[in-house]
Amino acid sequence: MAIYHLSTKIISRSKGKSSIASSAYRSGEKLYNKRDGLIHDYTKRKDVIYKEIFKPINAPNWVLDREQLWNEVEQIEKSKNSQLAREIDIALPIELNEKERIELLRKYIIDNFSSKGMVADVVIHDKKDGNPHSHIMLTMRPFEENGEWGAKAKKEYILDKNGNKTYSKNGNAKSRKIETTNWNKKETLEHWREQWAIYANKALEKANRKERIDHRSYEDRGIDKLATRHEGPTVRAMEKKGIKTEIGDINRKIQEENKKIDIIENQIKLYEEMKELENERTKDNGARNRNIETEEGVNELTKGIGGLGDRDRLEVRKRTEELKKITRDKREQDRAAREELRKYNERIERRKMDLERQSNKEQEPNRRVKRNVRKIEKGLEL
Repeated sequence: MAIYHLSTKIISRSKGKSSIASSAYRSGEKLYNKRDGLIHDYTKRKDVIYKEIFKPINAPNWVLDREQLWNEVEQIEKSKNSQLAREIDIALPIELNEKERIELLRKYIIDNFSSKGMVADVVIHDKKDGNPHSHIMLTMRPFEENGEWGAKAKKEYILDKNGNKTYSKNGNAKSRKIETTNWNKKETLEHWREQWAIYANKALEKANRKERIDHRSYEDRGIDKLATRHEGPTVRAMEKKGIKTEIGDINRKIQEENKKIDIIENQIKLYEEMKELENERTKDNGARNRNIETEEGVNELTKGIGGLGDRDRLEVRKRTEELKKITRDKREQDRAAREELRKYNERIERRKMDLERQSNKEQEPNRRVKRNVRKIEKGLEL
């Protein structure tokens, strides 16, 4: 079953992170950090099946060297709380083969990141455990046309209606920070999320697969279910060994609640189908009345066959008997259908009453479960 997962986070110096260490870990390489003199060696990793760096047109060629790229980032970002890189984690469709996944990922990255001015350091991890995924590290600072690093933001002075600078009580000119790109905007992230669903679904269709993914939440799709948490390789490995995890426990509870919702929705669907049958029965009543009129017309017809020849009279009588039989069969079918529908309606009404009683009992506990799950989810967010 194809799943949708795309999450983002910022690799920030204020959280003790290093872009060099992050890239070395994800790429399975040995990288030297000039800033602190540390060597990060992850060459023993065996699950890196693909890695590539994508660059925008105006970026210099040295960005294709992983160690130099992230050392340049560490050097240009001076602040102790600098945002060094944006990481995007994506679950890749297990329905595609390795070549198809790489082709899908490359198209998505070129169209959404490198062509928009970002350098993308991309790897795919696959332990052959049913969880192929990609880590994409993106630069946060654009490049100028001359290949030099550009500014993340610029200062814009706040002017009055005459175009003059305005000043604070302390005599300082008022200004605001204007970001030079839209990469940090919520709308941009939503666009990336939507685009991944579009690109992945096109790849699935091209591979003649019927599975599809959707970037929207259950709530946005009008589905009354709770979304499970993305477990990731570490949690999956622990759960596989029989070690219970907090995320695993949350997902199990969510799955239990979703099963209850499925049962109720199926019963509602059945009830609606029975209502449709009842509507069809109403239509059939009208058809039955028309059948009676047809039979009366046939009887009138038989009264006027006296003037016909023997062969013609036999043919008319034969056809008349056929019409009468069809009418009788139709009435019998109508009676059987009405009786079956009556039984169905009785069962549905009984089941509906049972569900209403069950729903009243479970409604408050379900609300508490949803509230608790949301609290836990908020606590797990990075």
